[in-house]
Amino acid sequence: MWLSAQIRKDIKKKFRVYYEQGYRRDENLNHLKAYYFEAGGRYKPAKFLWIGTHYRHYTDFLGNYKNRLGGSVIFRAEIDRFLFKSRTRYIAIKERHEVTHHFLREKISLDYNIKNCKVDPFIASELFYHLEKPNSDFEQFRVDLGFEWKIAKRHSLQTYYRYRIKRNIKNPLNSNVIGIEYVLEL
Repeated sequence: MWLSAQIRKDIKKKFRVYYEQGYRRDENLNHLKAYYFEAGGRYKPAKFLWIGTHYRHYTDFLGNYKNRLGGSVIFRAEIDRFLFKSRTRYIAIKERHEVTHHFLREKISLDYNIKNCKVDPFIASELFYHLEKPNSDFEQFRVDLGFEWKIAKRHSLQTYYRYRIKRNIKNPLNSNVIGIEYVLEL
């Protein structure tokens, strides 16, 4: 189970800043896995393009932590009631007492706006690519299927099912995740 809440503010339709906190449980909800906070911003130079950066601090409950710094480029295209998004994200992750790891993440998603309905379905997939040698390889693949519910004008709730495949690491695994994200737009 992955839970998160985000507050975001658009500034003059060209800039967006946000703050997010998240909490994750593992092993059939029996184990507390981690929590994180993230802050970032995006700039919209064109109707179809967002460029952004973010910082995330991720901590488990055993005293281990990760710091993550990243940048993203997002392309958006609306066709009728469909919204297509393609995101390329570079991230650098520094774990406690370890070297920095560099990743490239490619995500594509398709949302559908149902006429006269506050609930919109979406599907997404994301590929993680580890950039350092000898680790240079596909490391994780995610597939999401979910809904975004517009609760009120500035409030929305996103729920999703995520199938996650990890490969080419010490302990490869497949996992099933249920996620819930609340968003407040100021």
